[in-house]
Amino acid sequence: MGLHVLRKSFGRLITLGQVIVDMLTVTAAYLFSYYFYTQTLGNWAPQSPVEFFIFSAVLSLIYVFLLEREGLYQREISLLNIKELRGIFHVGIYAAAIVLSASFYIRSISFSRITLTVALMASPILLYLQRQVFYQVHLLFHQRGLSQRKILVYGAGNIGKHIAKRLFQSPSLGYLPVGFLDDDLTKKGQVLQWRGVGPKIGLKVLGSEEDLKSLIQHYSAELVVIALPSATFERNQKLVELCVGLGVSYAIVPNAYEQFIQGIEMFEIGGIPLLRRKNRGESLLYLGLKRVLDFVISLFFVFILSPLVLLLGLLIRLESPGPVIFKQKRTGLKGKEFSIYKFRSMFVEAPKYERTPADPSDPRITRVGRWLRRTSLDELPQLYNVLRGDMSIVGPRPEMPFIVTQYGPLERQRLEAKPGITGVWQISAVRGEPIHSNIEYDLFYLENRSVLLDLAIIIKTILSVIRGIGAI
Repeated sequence: MGLHVLRKSFGRLITLGQVIVDMLTVTAAYLFSYYFYTQTLGNWAPQSPVEFFIFSAVLSLIYVFLLEREGLYQREISLLNIKELRGIFHVGIYAAAIVLSASFYIRSISFSRITLTVALMASPILLYLQRQVFYQVHLLFHQRGLSQRKILVYGAGNIGKHIAKRLFQSPSLGYLPVGFLDDDLTKKGQVLQWRGVGPKIGLKVLGSEEDLKSLIQHYSAELVVIALPSATFERNQKLVELCVGLGVSYAIVPNAYEQFIQGIEMFEIGGIPLLRRKNRGESLLYLGLKRVLDFVISLFFVFILSPLVLLLGLLIRLESPGPVIFKQKRTGLKGKEFSIYKFRSMFVEAPKYERTPADPSDPRITRVGRWLRRTSLDELPQLYNVLRGDMSIVGPRPEMPFIVTQYGPLERQRLEAKPGITGVWQISAVRGEPIHSNIEYDLFYLENRSVLLDLAIIIKTILSVIRGIGAI
């Protein structure tokens, strides 16, 4: 009973803990800047240490308010938590505006400009790093069963399996899928499996509508996710009423899910709700800033990584004969083909246009190539593609033309943005799967693209490379 109560309140305790740790992090960032100015640089500060501590503590409350307004205390998270990183950027900008405005208008209070500059730069960085650590601690608790709320997924099709897969990839939500149900009685007893995070033995189809009550009781399930997006309204409504009658919460994938992920938004005319496709047009300001960002970042990395490029080229030539650079046609913006450049990671005799290896032990890959792919260093020559304007640092990954010819209307939306070296898919747990089988990653990027989102993805990519996590 005690453990059950703890599970019930665990979400609130986690949120409270996150608020407290955020306040301590902001306070620490400002105190660090104070001591950097007074001790390291040996300057005199207008405030005593106690006065600056009080100022920092009060300011931490403002940060918490801004974090809450950005939705960063909600347990529901975005795809790969990208929005959290972007939200922290926003908070840093808003906090800087508040602090600088207060220091300008309140003449009785003066602050060292160096102190404020260091604090305003350090606080979002420390907040992000702290939240990464806090997230790992949360995962540890989750793996021990403290925050798990058991759920059943009604629908053993692609959408149902996709939902279970995403829930296992996002354990901070606290939902633990225990099995599937389906109207198709022939599926009972089948075990559904997928690559990536999840139970190694898969998840079983436990029954159908007639078994729902007994399964809820057996597993103490607290939520039923109805994943029948192609079912009629009446069928979904019947399952909703059944859940209500059984006293269990429910969540439902809306009808025509495939159309919804294509970018449908709701608006109203005279109180009548209507659906329309969102306008995904990019502003000229965003396109201009993105191009400047691409050029500056790629030129910077070309300059500082040139010794590494020479070393990698030497290693490739020493292991196997053939060119160092691999050149291949890919499909880019608006379907225009271009030549993409990579460090050669496979033997020369390997076919040039085949599906990308999904297994690191694929015999086509060389030993050096295996390491290059794991660290994503084989992508370095694409900085030249970025300088030329064929690609961007961040964007949907470009596919080979023979794959693009098989695209449907949904997949062709990937061609609405300039392809990138990295993107949402590349920093995900399913980066070893085919790009086109995880279309929601690119649709998420198309819906939310901005300079801040690009910066967030770049930071996550750098962290993944440092950890040695590449495509395969």
